[in-house]
Amino acid sequence: MIQEKKFLVSNRGEEKDLTLLDNQLIQLDDLFLVVVAGEFNSGKSAFINALLGDAVLDTGVTPTTADVTILRYGEEKQTSRTEKGQLVVNLPNRLLEDLSIVDTPGTNAILREHEELTTDFIPRSDLVLFVTSLDRPFTESERKFLESIRDWGKKIVIIINKTDIAENSQDLDKVKAFVTDNAQKLLGVVPKIFAISAREALRVKRESGKSPAQFSEVEDYIFHTLDTKNRFQLKLLNPLGISDNLTQKYMEINAAQRTLIQDDIQLISDIQQQISLFREDMVRSYNFRYADIDNSILEFEKRGLEFFDNTFRINRVMDLLNKERIKNEFNKNVVKNLSKDIDEKVSGSIEWLVEEDLKQWQIVTQKISQRASKHQDRILSDPNSQQINLERQKIISNINRQAQRVVEEYDQEVEASNIAEEAQMAVAASAAVEVGAIGLGTLITLLATTASADLTGILLAGLTATLGFFILPAKKKQTKNAFSENIASLREKLSKALMNEFAHQIDIQIENIQSTIQPYTRFIRAEDESISKAADTLKELSRNVESYRNKINDL
Repeated sequence: MIQEKKFLVSNRGEEKDLTLLDNQLIQLDDLFLVVVAGEFNSGKSAFINALLGDAVLDTGVTPTTADVTILRYGEEKQTSRTEKGQLVVNLPNRLLEDLSIVDTPGTNAILREHEELTTDFIPRSDLVLFVTSLDRPFTESERKFLESIRDWGKKIVIIINKTDIAENSQDLDKVKAFVTDNAQKLLGVVPKIFAISAREALRVKRESGKSPAQFSEVEDYIFHTLDTKNRFQLKLLNPLGISDNLTQKYMEINAAQRTLIQDDIQLISDIQQQISLFREDMVRSYNFRYADIDNSILEFEKRGLEFFDNTFRINRVMDLLNKERIKNEFNKNVVKNLSKDIDEKVSGSIEWLVEEDLKQWQIVTQKISQRASKHQDRILSDPNSQQINLERQKIISNINRQAQRVVEEYDQEVEASNIAEEAQMAVAASAAVEVGAIGLGTLITLLATTASADLTGILLAGLTATLGFFILPAKKKQTKNAFSENIASLREKLSKALMNEFAHQIDIQIENIQSTIQPYTRFIRAEDESISKAADTLKELSRNVESYRNKINDL
Protein backbone atom coordinates (compact mmCIF):
# COMPACT_ATOMS: atom_id res chain seq x y z
CA MET A 1 0.00 0.00 0.00
CA ILE A 2 2.90 2.33 0.75
CA GLN A 3 4.34 1.75 -2.73
CA GLU A 4 0.98 2.48 -4.35
CA LYS A 5 0.62 5.70 -2.36
CA LYS A 6 4.11 6.88 -3.35
CA PHE A 7 3.24 6.17 -6.96
CA LEU A 8 -0.03 8.13 -6.79
CA VAL A 9 1.66 11.09 -5.11
CA SER A 10 4.48 11.24 -7.65
CA ASN A 11 2.19 10.65 -10.64
CA ARG A 12 -0.62 13.07 -9.91
CA GLY A 13 -3.03 10.42 -8.68
CA GLU A 14 -6.62 11.34 -7.94
CA GLU A 15 -7.32 12.52 -4.41
CA LYS A 16 -10.10 9.99 -3.94
CA ASP A 17 -7.67 7.15 -4.74
CA LEU A 18 -5.18 8.44 -2.16
CA THR A 19 -8.01 8.62 0.38
CA LEU A 20 -9.05 5.07 -0.53
CA LEU A 21 -5.55 3.77 0.19
CA ASP A 22 -5.42 5.63 3.50
CA ASN A 23 -8.79 4.15 4.48
CA GLN A 24 -7.59 0.65 3.66
CA LEU A 25 -4.69 0.95 6.07
CA ILE A 26 -7.16 1.95 8.77
CA GLN A 27 -9.61 -0.74 7.70
CA LEU A 28 -7.06 -3.49 8.40
CA ASP A 29 -7.43 -2.76 12.12
CA ASP A 30 -11.23 -2.73 11.98
CA LEU A 31 -13.71 -5.61 12.33
CA PHE A 32 -14.54 -7.87 9.42
CA LEU A 33 -16.84 -5.82 7.19
CA VAL A 34 -19.80 -7.41 5.42
CA VAL A 35 -21.44 -5.13 2.84
CA VAL A 36 -24.97 -5.93 1.66
CA ALA A 37 -25.63 -4.52 -1.82
CA GLY A 38 -28.17 -4.84 -4.61
CA GLU A 39 -30.98 -2.97 -6.30
CA PHE A 40 -33.57 -1.20 -4.19
CA ASN A 41 -36.62 -3.36 -3.49
CA SER A 42 -34.50 -6.50 -3.76
CA GLY A 43 -34.85 -6.99 0.00
CA LYS A 44 -31.42 -5.93 1.31
CA SER A 45 -32.74 -4.37 4.51
CA ALA A 46 -35.17 -7.26 5.00
CA PHE A 47 -32.28 -9.72 4.68
CA ILE A 48 -30.25 -7.88 7.34
CA ASN A 49 -33.29 -7.80 9.63
CA ALA A 50 -33.70 -11.56 9.22
CA LEU A 51 -29.97 -12.07 9.85
CA LEU A 52 -30.16 -10.12 13.13
CA GLY A 53 -33.58 -11.51 14.05
CA ASP A 54 -35.12 -8.09 14.51
CA ALA A 55 -36.63 -5.33 12.33
CA VAL A 56 -33.83 -2.85 12.92
CA LEU A 57 -33.99 -1.38 9.39
CA ASP A 58 -36.92 0.08 7.46
CA THR A 59 -38.17 -1.89 4.47
CA GLY A 60 -40.50 -0.98 1.62
CA VAL A 61 -41.11 -0.78 -2.11
CA THR A 62 -39.40 2.62 -2.43
CA PRO A 63 -35.71 3.46 -1.93
CA THR A 64 -35.91 3.57 1.86
CA THR A 65 -32.16 3.30 2.50
CA ALA A 66 -30.90 6.76 1.60
CA ASP A 67 -27.56 6.45 3.39
CA VAL A 68 -24.85 3.94 3.98
CA THR A 69 -25.88 2.38 7.30
CA ILE A 70 -23.20 0.67 9.39
CA LEU A 71 -24.40 -1.81 12.01
CA ARG A 72 -21.95 -2.36 14.88
CA TYR A 73 -22.08 -3.98 18.29
CA GLY A 74 -22.99 -1.83 21.28
CA GLU A 75 -24.22 -2.44 24.81
CA GLU A 76 -27.31 -0.41 23.99
CA LYS A 77 -28.97 0.82 20.82
CA GLN A 78 -27.50 4.10 19.70
CA THR A 79 -27.49 6.04 16.44
CA SER A 80 -24.86 8.51 15.19
CA ARG A 81 -23.25 9.77 12.04
CA THR A 82 -19.67 9.75 10.82
CA GLU A 83 -17.86 12.79 9.43
CA LYS A 84 -18.79 11.60 5.95
CA GLY A 85 -22.48 11.42 6.85
CA GLN A 86 -22.70 7.64 7.14
CA LEU A 87 -25.30 6.40 9.60
CA VAL A 88 -23.88 4.22 12.41
CA VAL A 89 -26.29 2.06 14.40
CA ASN A 90 -24.94 0.34 17.53
CA LEU A 91 -26.98 -2.71 18.56
CA PRO A 92 -26.68 -5.13 21.51
CA ASN A 93 -26.67 -8.08 19.12
CA ARG A 94 -24.05 -10.81 19.71
CA LEU A 95 -23.78 -11.50 15.99
CA LEU A 96 -22.12 -8.11 15.58
CA GLU A 97 -19.33 -8.75 18.07
CA ASP A 98 -17.00 -10.18 15.41
CA LEU A 99 -18.17 -8.32 12.33
CA SER A 100 -19.90 -5.20 11.11
CA ILE A 101 -22.73 -5.18 8.58
CA VAL A 102 -23.33 -2.40 6.09
CA ASP A 103 -26.62 -1.69 4.36
CA THR A 104 -26.19 0.35 1.19
CA PRO A 105 -28.56 2.35 -1.03
CA GLY A 106 -29.91 0.54 -4.07
CA THR A 107 -27.64 0.42 -7.10
CA ASN A 108 -30.55 1.54 -9.30
CA ALA A 109 -31.92 4.18 -6.92
CA ILE A 110 -33.55 7.21 -8.45
CA LEU A 111 -31.12 9.55 -6.73
CA ARG A 112 -27.71 9.32 -8.34
CA GLU A 113 -25.90 9.92 -5.05
CA HIS A 114 -27.39 6.69 -3.70
CA GLU A 115 -25.46 4.67 -6.26
CA GLU A 116 -22.33 6.74 -5.66
CA LEU A 117 -22.51 6.00 -1.94
CA THR A 118 -22.72 2.32 -2.74
CA THR A 119 -19.87 2.21 -5.23
CA ASP A 120 -17.63 4.35 -3.02
CA PHE A 121 -18.20 2.07 -0.02
CA ILE A 122 -17.75 -1.23 -1.80
CA PRO A 123 -13.92 -1.00 -1.85
CA ARG A 124 -13.91 -1.03 1.97
CA SER A 125 -15.77 -4.31 2.20
CA ASP A 126 -14.20 -7.65 3.13
CA LEU A 127 -17.23 -9.64 1.94
CA VAL A 128 -20.04 -8.56 -0.40
CA LEU A 129 -23.46 -10.16 -0.03
CA PHE A 130 -25.25 -9.25 -3.24
CA VAL A 131 -29.03 -9.53 -2.96
CA THR A 132 -31.12 -10.03 -6.08
CA SER A 133 -34.84 -10.69 -6.31
CA LEU A 134 -36.53 -13.82 -7.61
CA ASP A 135 -38.97 -11.74 -9.65
CA ARG A 136 -36.20 -9.64 -11.28
CA PRO A 137 -33.00 -11.70 -11.12
CA PHE A 138 -29.71 -10.45 -12.56
CA THR A 139 -30.93 -7.27 -14.23
CA GLU A 140 -28.66 -5.17 -16.45
CA SER A 141 -27.96 -2.67 -13.66
CA GLU A 142 -27.10 -5.57 -11.33
CA ARG A 143 -24.78 -7.01 -13.94
CA LYS A 144 -22.93 -3.70 -14.30
CA PHE A 145 -22.69 -3.30 -10.55
CA LEU A 146 -21.33 -6.81 -10.05
CA GLU A 147 -18.81 -6.10 -12.77
CA SER A 148 -17.51 -3.14 -10.79
CA ILE A 149 -17.31 -5.27 -7.64
CA ARG A 150 -15.42 -7.93 -9.57
CA ASP A 151 -12.84 -5.33 -10.61
CA TRP A 152 -12.16 -4.65 -6.93
CA GLY A 153 -11.35 -8.32 -6.40
CA LYS A 154 -13.99 -8.81 -3.71
CA LYS A 155 -15.33 -12.06 -2.27
CA ILE A 156 -18.92 -12.15 -3.51
CA VAL A 157 -21.86 -14.20 -2.27
CA ILE A 158 -25.18 -13.96 -4.13
CA ILE A 159 -28.48 -14.08 -2.24
CA ILE A 160 -31.63 -14.79 -4.28
CA ASN A 161 -34.40 -13.27 -2.17
CA LYS A 162 -38.19 -13.60 -2.22
CA THR A 163 -38.32 -17.33 -2.88
CA ASP A 164 -41.76 -17.31 -1.24
CA ILE A 165 -43.27 -15.85 -4.42
CA ALA A 166 -42.13 -18.82 -6.53
CA GLU A 167 -45.10 -20.86 -7.68
CA ASN A 168 -43.15 -24.13 -7.70
CA SER A 169 -39.66 -25.57 -7.21
CA GLN A 170 -39.08 -25.77 -10.96
CA ASP A 171 -39.39 -21.99 -11.28
CA LEU A 172 -36.93 -21.56 -8.41
CA ASP A 173 -34.46 -23.98 -10.02
CA LYS A 174 -34.67 -22.05 -13.31
CA VAL A 175 -33.85 -18.78 -11.57
CA LYS A 176 -30.94 -20.41 -9.72
CA ALA A 177 -29.56 -21.81 -12.99
CA PHE A 178 -29.98 -18.42 -14.70
CA VAL A 179 -28.16 -16.55 -11.92
CA THR A 180 -25.43 -19.20 -11.70
CA ASP A 181 -24.77 -19.13 -15.44
CA ASN A 182 -24.63 -15.33 -15.65
CA ALA A 183 -22.53 -14.98 -12.50
CA GLN A 184 -19.97 -17.44 -13.84
CA LYS A 185 -19.75 -15.61 -17.15
CA LEU A 186 -19.33 -12.30 -15.40
CA LEU A 187 -17.06 -13.23 -12.49
CA GLY A 188 -15.13 -16.07 -14.07
CA VAL A 189 -16.02 -18.36 -11.16
CA VAL A 190 -19.23 -19.70 -9.67
CA PRO A 191 -19.83 -17.78 -6.43
CA LYS A 192 -21.72 -19.10 -3.42
CA ILE A 193 -25.44 -18.73 -4.18
CA PHE A 194 -28.22 -18.99 -1.62
CA ALA A 195 -31.97 -18.82 -2.26
CA ILE A 196 -34.00 -17.49 0.68
CA SER A 197 -37.07 -15.55 1.74
CA ALA A 198 -35.91 -12.83 4.12
CA ARG A 199 -39.45 -11.89 5.13
CA GLU A 200 -40.33 -15.52 5.93
CA ALA A 201 -37.04 -16.06 7.77
CA LEU A 202 -37.68 -13.08 10.07
CA ARG A 203 -41.23 -14.25 10.78
CA VAL A 204 -40.11 -17.79 11.66
CA LYS A 205 -37.28 -16.50 13.83
CA ARG A 206 -39.62 -14.30 15.79
CA GLU A 207 -42.12 -17.11 16.30
CA SER A 208 -39.79 -20.01 17.00
CA GLY A 209 -36.43 -18.45 17.72
CA LYS A 210 -34.95 -20.61 14.97
CA SER A 211 -34.16 -19.98 11.31
CA PRO A 212 -35.72 -21.91 8.46
CA ALA A 213 -33.44 -24.43 6.72
CA GLN A 214 -32.63 -22.27 3.68
CA PHE A 215 -31.74 -19.27 5.78
CA SER A 216 -29.69 -21.37 8.19
CA GLU A 217 -27.36 -22.22 5.32
CA VAL A 218 -26.62 -18.52 4.83
CA GLU A 219 -26.04 -17.95 8.54
CA ASP A 220 -23.84 -21.00 8.80
CA TYR A 221 -21.70 -19.75 5.92
CA ILE A 222 -21.33 -16.22 7.28
CA PHE A 223 -20.75 -17.08 10.94
CA HIS A 224 -19.16 -20.53 10.80
CA THR A 225 -17.71 -21.42 7.38
CA LEU A 226 -16.04 -18.04 7.30
CA ASP A 227 -14.08 -18.79 10.45
CA THR A 228 -11.30 -16.67 11.90
CA LYS A 229 -8.70 -17.94 9.42
CA ASN A 230 -10.91 -17.38 6.38
CA ARG A 231 -11.90 -13.93 7.57
CA PHE A 232 -8.25 -13.09 8.21
CA GLN A 233 -7.36 -14.11 4.66
CA LEU A 234 -10.22 -12.07 3.21
CA LYS A 235 -9.18 -9.14 5.38
CA LEU A 236 -5.66 -9.25 4.02
CA LEU A 237 -6.83 -9.81 0.45
CA ASN A 238 -9.05 -6.74 0.63
CA PRO A 239 -6.27 -4.11 0.31
CA LEU A 240 -4.65 -6.24 -2.41
CA GLY A 241 -7.89 -6.03 -4.37
CA ILE A 242 -7.81 -2.26 -3.94
CA SER A 243 -4.19 -2.12 -5.08
CA ASP A 244 -4.90 -4.35 -8.04
CA ASN A 245 -7.89 -2.26 -9.09
CA LEU A 246 -5.99 1.01 -8.81
CA THR A 247 -3.02 -0.51 -10.65
CA GLN A 248 -5.25 -1.59 -13.53
CA LYS A 249 -6.95 1.81 -13.54
CA TYR A 250 -3.67 3.68 -13.80
CA MET A 251 -2.36 1.23 -16.38
CA GLU A 252 -5.29 2.23 -18.58
CA ILE A 253 -4.59 5.89 -17.85
CA ASN A 254 -0.92 5.30 -18.64
CA ALA A 255 -1.84 3.67 -21.95
CA ALA A 256 -4.10 6.62 -22.84
CA GLN A 257 -1.30 9.04 -22.00
CA ARG A 258 1.15 7.08 -24.11
CA THR A 259 -1.25 7.14 -27.07
CA LEU A 260 -1.59 10.90 -26.72
CA ILE A 261 2.14 11.48 -26.40
CA GLN A 262 3.06 9.11 -29.24
CA ASP A 263 1.34 11.42 -31.71
CA ASP A 264 3.50 14.27 -30.44
CA ILE A 265 6.64 12.16 -30.57
CA GLN A 266 5.83 11.30 -34.17
CA LEU A 267 5.32 14.98 -34.99
CA ILE A 268 8.67 15.90 -33.43
CA SER A 269 10.31 13.08 -35.36
CA ASP A 270 8.69 14.31 -38.59
CA ILE A 271 9.89 17.86 -37.98
CA GLN A 272 13.42 16.70 -37.16
CA GLN A 273 13.49 14.55 -40.29
CA GLN A 274 12.15 17.46 -42.32
CA ILE A 275 14.87 19.74 -40.92
CA SER A 276 17.57 17.16 -41.63
CA LEU A 277 16.39 16.70 -45.21
CA PHE A 278 16.12 20.47 -45.55
CA ARG A 279 19.79 20.91 -44.69
CA GLU A 280 20.93 18.09 -46.97
CA ASP A 281 18.86 19.41 -49.88
CA MET A 282 20.01 22.98 -49.34
CA VAL A 283 23.70 22.09 -49.24
CA ARG A 284 23.36 19.84 -52.28
CA SER A 285 21.38 22.45 -54.20
CA TYR A 286 23.84 25.19 -53.30
CA ASN A 287 26.69 23.13 -54.76
CA PHE A 288 24.95 23.31 -58.13
CA ARG A 289 24.27 27.01 -57.72
CA TYR A 290 27.85 27.74 -56.79
CA ALA A 291 28.94 26.04 -60.02
CA ASP A 292 27.52 29.08 -61.88
CA ILE A 293 29.63 31.44 -59.78
CA ASP A 294 32.67 29.25 -60.30
CA ASN A 295 32.03 29.19 -64.04
CA SER A 296 32.23 32.98 -64.07
CA ILE A 297 35.70 32.78 -62.51
CA LEU A 298 36.75 30.07 -64.99
CA GLU A 299 35.51 32.18 -67.88
CA PHE A 300 37.51 35.08 -66.47
CA GLU A 301 40.61 32.87 -66.33
CA LYS A 302 40.04 31.70 -69.90
CA ARG A 303 39.75 35.30 -71.13
CA GLY A 304 42.88 36.21 -69.14
CA LEU A 305 44.95 33.45 -70.68
CA GLU A 306 43.75 34.40 -74.16
CA PHE A 307 44.62 38.02 -73.39
CA PHE A 308 48.17 37.08 -72.42
CA ASP A 309 48.61 35.06 -75.60
CA ASN A 310 47.34 37.90 -77.77
CA THR A 311 49.17 40.66 -75.91
CA PHE A 312 52.59 39.19 -75.13
CA ARG A 313 53.78 39.32 -78.73
CA ILE A 314 57.04 40.76 -80.10
CA ASN A 315 55.09 42.99 -82.46
CA ARG A 316 53.37 44.55 -79.44
CA VAL A 317 56.49 45.34 -77.44
CA MET A 318 55.85 49.03 -77.69
CA ASP A 319 52.24 48.57 -76.56
CA LEU A 320 53.40 46.63 -73.52
CA LEU A 321 55.42 49.64 -72.53
CA ASN A 322 52.18 51.66 -72.47
CA LYS A 323 50.84 50.72 -69.06
CA GLU A 324 47.56 52.62 -69.33
CA ARG A 325 46.70 51.10 -72.68
CA ILE A 326 47.31 47.52 -71.53
CA LYS A 327 45.30 48.14 -68.41
CA ASN A 328 42.33 49.43 -70.40
CA GLU A 329 42.50 46.47 -72.78
CA PHE A 330 42.64 44.05 -69.84
CA ASN A 331 39.57 45.61 -68.21
CA LYS A 332 37.69 45.66 -71.51
CA ASN A 333 38.51 42.18 -72.75
CA VAL A 334 39.12 40.17 -69.56
CA VAL A 335 37.40 41.78 -66.61
CA LYS A 336 34.38 42.85 -68.68
CA ASN A 337 31.20 42.41 -66.53
CA LEU A 338 32.68 39.99 -64.00
CA SER A 339 31.60 42.05 -60.99
CA LYS A 340 28.00 42.38 -62.19
CA ASP A 341 27.84 38.73 -63.25
CA ILE A 342 29.02 37.46 -59.87
CA ASP A 343 26.75 39.86 -57.96
CA GLU A 344 23.71 38.66 -59.92
CA LYS A 345 24.54 35.00 -59.36
CA VAL A 346 25.34 35.43 -55.66
CA SER A 347 22.22 37.54 -55.18
CA GLY A 348 20.19 34.84 -56.90
CA SER A 349 21.61 32.22 -54.56
CA ILE A 350 20.91 34.38 -51.53
CA GLU A 351 17.32 35.03 -52.63
CA TRP A 352 16.89 31.32 -53.17
CA LEU A 353 18.27 30.61 -49.68
CA VAL A 354 15.96 33.17 -48.07
CA GLU A 355 12.91 31.80 -49.89
CA GLU A 356 13.76 28.24 -48.88
CA ASP A 357 14.24 29.35 -45.26
CA LEU A 358 10.79 30.95 -45.31
CA LYS A 359 9.27 27.82 -46.84
CA GLN A 360 10.80 25.71 -44.10
CA TRP A 361 9.32 27.98 -41.43
CA GLN A 362 5.95 27.74 -43.15
CA ILE A 363 6.14 23.92 -43.22
CA VAL A 364 6.98 23.73 -39.51
CA THR A 365 4.28 26.28 -38.68
CA GLN A 366 1.73 24.27 -40.64
CA LYS A 367 2.64 21.04 -38.85
CA ILE A 368 2.43 22.71 -35.43
CA SER A 369 -0.88 24.36 -36.34
CA GLN A 370 -2.35 21.05 -37.44
CA ARG A 371 -1.23 19.43 -34.19
CA ALA A 372 -2.60 22.30 -32.13
CA SER A 373 -6.08 21.87 -33.59
CA LYS A 374 -6.14 18.09 -34.07
CA HIS A 375 -6.77 17.15 -30.42
CA GLN A 376 -7.98 20.48 -29.07
CA ASP A 377 -11.45 19.09 -28.35
CA ARG A 378 -10.31 15.59 -27.47
CA ILE A 379 -12.27 14.19 -24.52
CA LEU A 380 -10.07 12.54 -21.91
CA SER A 381 -11.77 10.81 -19.00
CA ASP A 382 -8.98 10.85 -16.45
CA PRO A 383 -7.57 14.00 -14.78
CA ASN A 384 -3.99 12.86 -15.36
CA SER A 385 -4.31 12.77 -19.13
CA GLN A 386 -6.39 15.95 -19.02
CA GLN A 387 -3.56 17.73 -17.21
CA ILE A 388 -0.96 16.53 -19.70
CA ASN A 389 -3.19 17.52 -22.57
CA LEU A 390 -3.76 21.00 -21.12
CA GLU A 391 -0.02 21.53 -20.65
CA ARG A 392 0.88 20.31 -24.13
CA GLN A 393 -1.92 22.35 -25.71
CA LYS A 394 -0.61 25.45 -23.96
CA ILE A 395 2.95 24.81 -25.15
CA ILE A 396 1.86 23.97 -28.70
CA SER A 397 -0.28 27.12 -28.85
CA ASN A 398 2.62 29.30 -27.69
CA ILE A 399 4.98 27.73 -30.22
CA ASN A 400 2.36 28.05 -32.92
CA ARG A 401 2.05 31.78 -32.21
CA GLN A 402 5.82 32.23 -32.23
CA ALA A 403 6.26 30.34 -35.50
CA GLN A 404 3.43 32.26 -37.16
CA ARG A 405 4.90 35.54 -35.97
CA VAL A 406 8.26 34.62 -37.50
CA VAL A 407 6.60 33.85 -40.83
CA GLU A 408 4.51 37.04 -40.76
CA GLU A 409 7.48 39.25 -39.84
CA TYR A 410 9.96 37.54 -42.16
CA ASP A 411 11.54 40.39 -44.20
CA GLN A 412 13.17 38.76 -47.19
CA GLU A 413 15.03 41.90 -48.27
CA VAL A 414 16.57 42.40 -44.83
CA GLU A 415 17.48 38.72 -44.58
CA ALA A 416 19.09 38.80 -48.05
CA SER A 417 21.01 41.96 -47.23
CA ASN A 418 22.33 40.47 -44.00
CA ILE A 419 23.40 37.25 -45.71
CA ALA A 420 25.10 39.20 -48.54
CA GLU A 421 27.05 41.26 -46.01
CA GLU A 422 28.06 38.14 -44.11
CA ALA A 423 29.16 36.48 -47.38
CA GLN A 424 31.25 39.52 -48.32
CA MET A 425 32.95 39.55 -44.92
CA ALA A 426 33.61 35.82 -45.17
CA VAL A 427 35.29 36.20 -48.56
CA ALA A 428 37.30 39.21 -47.39
CA ALA A 429 38.43 37.36 -44.28
CA SER A 430 39.53 34.36 -46.31
CA ALA A 431 41.57 36.65 -48.58
CA ALA A 432 42.92 38.72 -45.69
CA VAL A 433 41.79 42.01 -47.22
CA GLU A 434 39.75 44.89 -45.90
CA VAL A 435 36.52 45.85 -47.59
CA GLY A 436 34.51 49.00 -47.61
CA ALA A 437 31.20 49.89 -49.22
CA ILE A 438 31.65 47.62 -52.24
CA GLY A 439 29.66 44.68 -53.51
CA LEU A 440 30.67 41.07 -53.31
CA GLY A 441 31.16 40.94 -57.09
CA THR A 442 33.48 43.92 -56.96
CA LEU A 443 35.46 42.32 -54.14
CA ILE A 444 35.83 39.05 -56.04
CA THR A 445 36.78 40.91 -59.22
CA LEU A 446 39.38 42.85 -57.27
CA LEU A 447 40.84 39.64 -55.93
CA ALA A 448 40.69 37.97 -59.34
CA THR A 449 42.52 40.78 -61.12
CA THR A 450 45.28 41.01 -58.51
CA ALA A 451 47.24 38.41 -60.44
CA SER A 452 47.28 40.73 -63.46
CA ALA A 453 47.49 44.08 -61.71
CA ASP A 454 51.12 44.66 -62.69
CA LEU A 455 51.02 43.11 -66.12
CA THR A 456 51.57 46.41 -67.83
CA GLY A 457 54.87 46.91 -66.08
CA ILE A 458 56.41 43.46 -66.16
CA LEU A 459 58.61 44.24 -69.14
CA LEU A 460 59.84 47.64 -68.05
CA ALA A 461 62.79 46.26 -66.13
CA GLY A 462 65.49 45.18 -68.58
CA LEU A 463 63.22 44.65 -71.58
CA THR A 464 64.92 45.61 -74.90
CA ALA A 465 64.15 44.91 -78.52
CA THR A 466 67.19 42.71 -78.97
CA LEU A 467 66.35 40.58 -75.98
CA GLY A 468 62.63 40.56 -76.63
CA PHE A 469 62.75 37.43 -78.68
CA PHE A 470 64.13 35.55 -75.67
CA ILE A 471 62.58 37.33 -72.71
CA LEU A 472 59.00 37.80 -73.89
CA PRO A 473 57.96 34.13 -74.31
CA ALA A 474 59.42 33.26 -70.93
CA LYS A 475 57.67 36.18 -69.26
CA LYS A 476 54.40 35.26 -70.95
CA LYS A 477 54.63 31.69 -69.72
CA GLN A 478 55.60 32.86 -66.24
CA THR A 479 52.70 35.32 -66.11
CA LYS A 480 50.12 32.81 -67.37
CA ASN A 481 51.23 30.23 -64.82
CA ALA A 482 51.14 32.75 -61.99
CA PHE A 483 47.73 33.95 -63.18
CA SER A 484 46.26 30.43 -63.26
CA GLU A 485 47.74 29.61 -59.87
CA ASN A 486 46.26 32.73 -58.36
CA ILE A 487 42.87 32.04 -59.94
CA ALA A 488 42.95 28.44 -58.62
CA SER A 489 43.79 29.76 -55.16
CA LEU A 490 40.99 32.31 -55.44
CA ARG A 491 38.46 29.68 -56.53
CA GLU A 492 39.43 27.46 -53.61
CA LYS A 493 39.16 30.26 -51.05
CA LEU A 494 35.96 31.60 -52.58
CA SER A 495 34.34 28.19 -52.71
CA LYS A 496 35.28 27.44 -49.11
CA ALA A 497 34.27 30.86 -47.83
CA LEU A 498 30.88 30.95 -49.57
CA MET A 499 30.08 27.32 -48.87
CA ASN A 500 30.89 27.76 -45.19
CA GLU A 501 28.87 30.96 -45.02
CA PHE A 502 25.84 29.49 -46.73
CA ALA A 503 26.02 26.38 -44.52
CA HIS A 504 26.32 28.69 -41.52
CA GLN A 505 23.24 30.64 -42.61
CA ILE A 506 21.29 27.39 -43.08
CA ASP A 507 22.36 26.25 -39.60
CA ILE A 508 21.25 29.57 -38.11
CA GLN A 509 17.76 29.08 -39.54
CA ILE A 510 17.64 25.49 -38.32
CA GLU A 511 18.81 26.60 -34.88
CA ASN A 512 16.06 29.23 -34.80
CA ILE A 513 13.46 26.62 -35.64
CA GLN A 514 14.88 24.20 -33.09
CA SER A 515 14.92 26.93 -30.46
CA THR A 516 11.28 27.77 -31.17
CA ILE A 517 10.02 24.20 -30.83
CA GLN A 518 12.41 23.28 -28.00
CA PRO A 519 9.86 23.83 -25.16
CA TYR A 520 7.45 21.49 -26.94
CA THR A 521 10.17 18.90 -27.61
CA ARG A 522 11.47 19.09 -24.04
CA PHE A 523 7.98 18.73 -22.56
CA ILE A 524 7.05 15.75 -24.73
CA ARG A 525 10.33 13.94 -24.08
CA ALA A 526 10.00 14.54 -20.33
CA GLU A 527 6.41 13.26 -20.34
CA ASP A 528 7.37 10.24 -22.43
CA GLU A 529 10.13 9.38 -19.96
CA SER A 530 7.76 9.88 -17.02
CA ILE A 531 5.07 7.72 -18.64
CA SER A 532 7.61 4.97 -19.37
CA LYS A 533 8.83 4.99 -15.78
CA ALA A 534 5.24 4.94 -14.53
CA ALA A 535 4.49 1.94 -16.77
CA ASP A 536 7.47 0.05 -15.33
CA THR A 537 6.41 0.90 -11.78
CA LEU A 538 2.84 -0.23 -12.43
CA LYS A 539 4.07 -3.55 -13.81
CA GLU A 540 6.19 -4.06 -10.71
CA LEU A 541 3.25 -3.18 -8.43
CA SER A 542 1.05 -5.65 -10.29
CA ARG A 543 3.64 -8.41 -9.84
CA ASN A 544 3.95 -7.60 -6.15
CA VAL A 545 0.17 -7.75 -5.64
CA GLU A 546 0.01 -11.16 -7.32
CA SER A 547 2.90 -12.41 -5.21
CA TYR A 548 1.27 -11.26 -1.95
CA ARG A 549 -2.07 -12.74 -3.00
CA ASN A 550 -0.47 -16.16 -3.55
CA LYS A 551 1.22 -15.99 -0.14
CA ILE A 552 -2.05 -15.09 1.62
CA ASN A 553 -3.96 -17.87 -0.15
CA ASP A 554 -1.29 -20.34 1.02
CA LEU A 555 -1.80 -19.41 4.69
